[in-house]
Amino acid sequence: MILYTKKGLKNALGAVYTIITTVIYTIILGTPTLFIALVSKTGKAPYSMGKVWAWLITVTNRVKVQVEGMDNIIRSKSYVFISNHASHLDALAICRSIPHTMRFVAKRSLAKVPIFGWCAKLGKIIFIDRGNSKAAIETVNKAIADLKDGISAFFFAEGTRSLDGKLLPFKKGGVVFAIKSKLPIVPITIVGSYKLLPKKCLRIRPGTLKIIVGKPIDTAQYTEKDRDYLLYKVRETIRKNLDLAA
Repeated sequence: MILYTKKGLKNALGAVYTIITTVIYTIILGTPTLFIALVSKTGKAPYSMGKVWAWLITVTNRVKVQVEGMDNIIRSKSYVFISNHASHLDALAICRSIPHTMRFVAKRSLAKVPIFGWCAKLGKIIFIDRGNSKAAIETVNKAIADLKDGISAFFFAEGTRSLDGKLLPFKKGGVVFAIKSKLPIVPITIVGSYKLLPKKCLRIRPGTLKIIVGKPIDTAQYTEKDRDYLLYKVRETIRKNLDLAA
């Protein structure tokens, strides 16, 4: 019972520390980011502020990020990145580690989060209304025009976080988007993030997570009829990387 109490207290204090530091960084960086976003046509400037925000949160909570395969991508080229998803740390690690300006595709409810939501919207995060397929498609189609000079789309293919790091079924949105935009798909494998910040947990645990950048998959030759094949190809790449890292 004593050990359980000590563990519970440690988790509670850790959660408070994570929440307080995250709120402080959001307030400090949020205001200038809002102003920068108002005058930034490409969204690159506010995204750079987001990278600082992500770096501060991860470093403060003693999270290290290892990246493999960075030589597979070119900084000035645009892609559609598709990855697995097991933790809120995933987006922070991607933002901190990959040099491209990302247009993360996120659920519309996140746009309502004070300061964060406002900054994200001005920073051209692609907010999708999952309850309205027609509106979601229109939003995605409008976003395609912005993807140039290294500005890229980022999809968490499972649509929600995995509880144990194991892959859930992949949604087709990212693959269809890539086919429509004629941009290469880059499979991204995120390893170990669920151990540092599991779903339904508020405390970020110290440790190391790994990002594996796969080789781009050319989509120019494919049509929407090939979406299942491409989805399988992307998921298999991520699955094999997870198995090798286990």
